[in-house]
Amino acid sequence: MPPPLLSIVTVCLNAAATIGETLASIGLQEVKFDVEHICVDGGSSDSTRAIIDRWAERDRRIVKIYEPDRGIFDAMNKGLRAARGEYVLFLNADDFLASRDTLALAMSGCTRGAAANPDLIVGDVVMGKPGLFGFWRRRRVPRLLGRLRGFGIFPVHQGQFSKRRLLEDVGGFDDQLRLSADLHQYYGLERRFRPSTRRLGVDVAFMQAGGAANAGLNTVYRGTLELYRHLSGEVGGTKAVVMVLVKTLQSLSEVRYGRCPQERWFADSR
Repeated sequence: MPPPLLSIVTVCLNAAATIGETLASIGLQEVKFDVEHICVDGGSSDSTRAIIDRWAERDRRIVKIYEPDRGIFDAMNKGLRAARGEYVLFLNADDFLASRDTLALAMSGCTRGAAANPDLIVGDVVMGKPGLFGFWRRRRVPRLLGRLRGFGIFPVHQGQFSKRRLLEDVGGFDDQLRLSADLHQYYGLERRFRPSTRRLGVDVAFMQAGGAANAGLNTVYRGTLELYRHLSGEVGGTKAVVMVLVKTLQSLSEVRYGRCPQERWFADSR
């Protein structure tokens, strides 16, 4: 089979409560190009693998990798190594695509191998508990992304379609980092390649609150400290402080209060 235009990587561990929604949101997309969905499970003891297996029986695009890993970013690297697509999107097991035509919109105008294809295609992400009243986050792509580089602004990786060759050239994710490897990877892409970037201006994905890097204020603090320590060795302490401050201000600007959007559009998540 020729390589697909897009590879989607989903890593999971004991995600039976949410993995069905992730699979449904991808499996029911309306697209006219080839997509593969790589599911990397590190050894679930619940029914996660059974749910993936049921979807794989009716969707030939699902590729299964069932083996132990050293953590979430090691698992994501396994998915990246298995990917064959020109673009890669990482959509974890508690995330789902925002609408039925999300992938068609993201890849609009792109054909496999075309010189005009942008390096990055980035969209917005909602994070919270669908339909519940309280604090949630509207994670918009900064307007200066791709123009103001090296100052700490960033896209959310659940809304970031990246050229696979660029991700491979920066070494994938640094799996020595436990919470901030996705940010560190994006900053590395900026420094090394000055990637061309297309902003979509629409929601790409919904992140259900409580993920590994957003489980609470303490987790956010530890992730920020981890990022600073790693950046300071690469760009110097002063610039690392600026980047982390801008990153923190961007994150704070995303916070909303009220009813979180109810973006589930699919009925079949079994």
